[in-house]
Amino acid sequence: MRPTLIAFDVDGVLLAPKSSWNTIHNYFGVKNDESLRAFLNGEIDYQEFIDRDVNLWIDKRGKITREDFSVIAEKITPNPNFEHLSSFLKTFDGEKIAVSGGIDVIVSKVKEYFELDEVYSNRLVFRDGVLVGGKAVVNPHQKGLFLEKYKGHRVSVGDSEWDKDMFRNSDYSILFNADSDLEFVDCIIRGNDLRDLANVLKDLK
Repeated sequence: MRPTLIAFDVDGVLLAPKSSWNTIHNYFGVKNDESLRAFLNGEIDYQEFIDRDVNLWIDKRGKITREDFSVIAEKITPNPNFEHLSSFLKTFDGEKIAVSGGIDVIVSKVKEYFELDEVYSNRLVFRDGVLVGGKAVVNPHQKGLFLEKYKGHRVSVGDSEWDKDMFRNSDYSILFNADSDLEFVDCIIRGNDLRDLANVLKDLK
């Protein structure tokens, strides 16, 4: 059945960096190993996880503005041969969305390269242009929730176990550019060439 919805993860799939959060952590020179462990162990919820990450940056740098994130975002590029996927999406007559556990200041770069109907991601909060916090929107363990409102034949594309919930809420799942294979997906595309992904999507009937 021809897809009526294609849902993409962003980090590592549409955009080259595997993690927009780690991209920002590296820029500010911090590590979030302790809070990541706490989140994975169920000791804190996702909002608390985001709060801790944002506070790491503020504690390290002090005043952080939107311009600081613009500097980071300028260096973000899509994966190779993105033009082939971009051309396909322009002709695709179904819904096209991105569901990312990443952060909007990086994830929003997809809009420069791909025509998408919706982009869901976590958000940073600014007051008078200064960073004051973050808002949890997409829990990486619950990405499938964003597919539920779309009817028809749903296809999802992700690059890791963080996309497991999105895969489970799809009729067809594609693992792209993953560090290791997952057994429960329908298709595996090794490497990060978006032309290969475009070709697979074109062939879905």
